Amino acid sequence: MNVYKVNDRASVPEYATEGSACFDIKACIKNGDRLRSYNAFNKEMLVAVKGVGRNPHAFQLPPGIRVLVPTGLIFDIPEKHVMKMYIRSSQALKKGLTMANGVGIIDSDYVEESYMMLENVSDSMALIEHGERI
Repeated sequence: MNVYKVNDRASVPEYATEGSACFDIKACIKNGDRLRSYNAFNKEMLVAVKGVGRNPHAFQLPPGIRVLVPTGLIFDIPEKHVMKMYIRSSQALKKGLTMANGVGIIDSDYVEESYMMLENVSDSMALIEHGERI
């Protein structure tokens, strides 16, 4: 499968270890981005990437909010195949992040930038940084 970077800051997916079942996709965000998100009442809103602590390319996701996190990548998926996206277990355990749709499905005819649709199901803010494996 071919992967195309639509953003120079994007990272090509790679396996973290020799025994990895899946490759990792990283968040591709920068200071000033406005990310499309929805609250518990399904009202669209924008989450600003404005920096957190020492990292200018990070944002905090409030509890109960769903957000589309850009990857900076387009996947060239062969016909009659799909790509599945799952949240990393460490993100779910440590930050309370889940995939809002359970499992992300990318069809072979989808030729736009891919996003991870994340939701914060914890009771506190979740930090998401550029280059973080999600």
